[in-house]
Amino acid sequence: MTRIILSCCAICFVFNIWLCAAEFYVAPNGKPENSGTKSEPFGTLETARDAVRAARNSKSIQPDESVTIYLASGKYFLNKNFELKQEDSGTEKNPVLYCSETPLGAELIGGVAVPAASFRKIDDPAILKRLDPAVHDKVFVADLNELNIPVMKQWSDQFKGRPNAPPELFFNEEPMTIARFPNQGWAGFKTTLDNGLPHNEKTDETNKKTAEKAGVIFVHPETDTKKSHGGSFLYDEETLKIREPERIARWNPENGIWLCGYWTHDWSDEVLKVASIDSKQKIMTLLGVHSYGIGGQSWTGYSERRYFAMNLLEELDEPKEWYLDRKTNQLFFYPPKDLSGSSIILSMLEQPLVLLNETNFVRFQGISFGQTFGNGIEIRGGTKNAVLACRIFATGRNGIVLSGGTTNLVRGCDLYYIGGTGVSINGGDRKTLTAGGHRAVNNHIHHFGRLNRTYSGAFSLHGVGNIVQNNRIHDAPHLAIAYGGNENRIERNEIYHVVQETSDAGALYTGRDWTTQGNIIEENYIHDLGTSGSHGTMGVYLDDCDSGDTIRRNVFYKASRAVFIGGGRDNIAENNLFIECYQGISLDSRGMTWKQWNSPNDHSWQLERKAKELNYQNPPWSERYPKLATIMQNEPKAPLGCIFRRNVMIDCKQWIHLDNNVLKLLEQTDLKDNIIVSNNVVVEHVVKSDNDKLPEKEKKLQKYVGKVEPGFVNWDGQDFHFKPDSELQKLLPDHFEPIPFEKIGLFIDKYRTSLPKTNTATEK
Repeated sequence: MTRIILSCCAICFVFNIWLCAAEFYVAPNGKPENSGTKSEPFGTLETARDAVRAARNSKSIQPDESVTIYLASGKYFLNKNFELKQEDSGTEKNPVLYCSETPLGAELIGGVAVPAASFRKIDDPAILKRLDPAVHDKVFVADLNELNIPVMKQWSDQFKGRPNAPPELFFNEEPMTIARFPNQGWAGFKTTLDNGLPHNEKTDETNKKTAEKAGVIFVHPETDTKKSHGGSFLYDEETLKIREPERIARWNPENGIWLCGYWTHDWSDEVLKVASIDSKQKIMTLLGVHSYGIGGQSWTGYSERRYFAMNLLEELDEPKEWYLDRKTNQLFFYPPKDLSGSSIILSMLEQPLVLLNETNFVRFQGISFGQTFGNGIEIRGGTKNAVLACRIFATGRNGIVLSGGTTNLVRGCDLYYIGGTGVSINGGDRKTLTAGGHRAVNNHIHHFGRLNRTYSGAFSLHGVGNIVQNNRIHDAPHLAIAYGGNENRIERNEIYHVVQETSDAGALYTGRDWTTQGNIIEENYIHDLGTSGSHGTMGVYLDDCDSGDTIRRNVFYKASRAVFIGGGRDNIAENNLFIECYQGISLDSRGMTWKQWNSPNDHSWQLERKAKELNYQNPPWSERYPKLATIMQNEPKAPLGCIFRRNVMIDCKQWIHLDNNVLKLLEQTDLKDNIIVSNNVVVEHVVKSDNDKLPEKEKKLQKYVGKVEPGFVNWDGQDFHFKPDSELQKLLPDHFEPIPFEKIGLFIDKYRTSLPKTNTATEK
């Protein structure tokens, strides 16, 4: 470490302090007037940052000289974000480093501590009356006014995921649960009295008949039903899944009740405020407006919709539940263990904990970021910044955001209890197809999408030429990776236990865009997806005519519909291993059959417009993607040019599904050299159709090979290397490329010195 030696010719005067090195120290008990040395540390990151700026201005530290800011172990409570700007940059040879003196010992927290001693037993009769008598001596209350914690504003009538106003409560670093009903799982409803969409005479008559059939008298609260409005539904014993629907009579909407639900589609969650409850007729009416309306039949055919109610003092009846009275500023809590000696944090900060704004060569290493209401770290622009061996957890929004810039890095980090997306990456210029070069490598990301339950993956990957590599991803309600853009790589990741709460969803997802070309999904292990018996789960989901992606050398195990291509073209699935999947590969022709294809009335479906905005018929696009450049002259609605070859399917219920339109275009699909094994019987080139009118040769094309054992090293232990004497391996095409199964997932290096346990829901 370079040091500045005190001498008559090298003396710097910063904030009236004498500095002797390009090393600065910060500690929770530091003081502003300290010198920033190890024995006299600063108290805040801002003081250290400003000391570096002053030293550079005075030339005591040269622009290319190494600078390290050490953080002593302890908790650093931030009431505003810590921001670095371009002037705080380092150089490629000597980056600026912020690091914890002991790995993960320094914790940046976006909240306030609530002392255990501030909680007391409840003695207010009005409050006790609202609580279940069984928990009167188990729920405690803290007066936040006494702690100078301001009154928080109320939530909005509708929101997606995280509420629009803090706080959240964390106990010993674990997020607690806002008092809810039911305590686990979902309540439901089958009878929709008003779906909340604009009314006309037909819908009014339908709603009237529905109410009559249900035996209720329903009059919508005064509102303009010609516009979208809060819907209404009938709750009863069956759909509540309890024996006492009368308990809802205890709820008072004037105190603020919100329902988190999948109101129409199993891939669209939203939180809606309750307007009124008719407990006699068991009618719930919403104030919050859902964009798709409520009720109706989902893609998977289920007519029952689901929700849970939250923010209910009356339902504070289980350990880990809490409730904040936003009028009186009283915090009620049912702790999971003794309060004494425990850490109790209310997250307050809505800004990112740390913001790097157009910095270059700045690194954060070995620091813990968490218990905050906003994002953990944001890197906006800049180049070759890095987040290394850090822990990012318990965020209200995203863990890490890389936006713009080039070649920034997230490596060896652990992210969990993330409210939204783990790591969001967007870099590169799509119009010029210039790569961003961001990388996320060797990170362990789990229990994400905690508040924003859909489309919040471990990664969001967009832009051009970025890489997500060797990560372990698991435990989430919806997808693992949402991606788009061009020539991004998703490789050597292990992904499991995702899509656990949703359907019509994929572990990897992209869609509704011709121009997201050139993305590579390679050498990943995707396994144990969805819930038992659900076929609305996909491994890789190329939705709504997405085109030009390559899926190769991956292993799919118990991945339901492993590769699902929704009408797209020029997609490649080759050299993959599919084991015990419901379906290996599926290709449909929705572009030919769905009326909204390229519709001027549906902005999201205007595929040609999206291409024109990128000047797709001219260089560099026309040179890089010549098939896309001529798509409008070559049956643009048809799913042409897909390649499915050298895949191995073992004990899959159906190795491929091609709909009837695709079968008629079969000569324009490259389908060859695939090996299919079912109960140790091997065949090739199986194509099935439900259309009995098709010729027999198109209904079922197969070549019998013989009986063979796959010969994996350890099938039950999920070691899918072939044994040297594997009979199946000998039957593979000569050009079948071995899948480097041993190189998938996390590995040990200087930023990750040990590996977490495998396949447990409590990994962290």
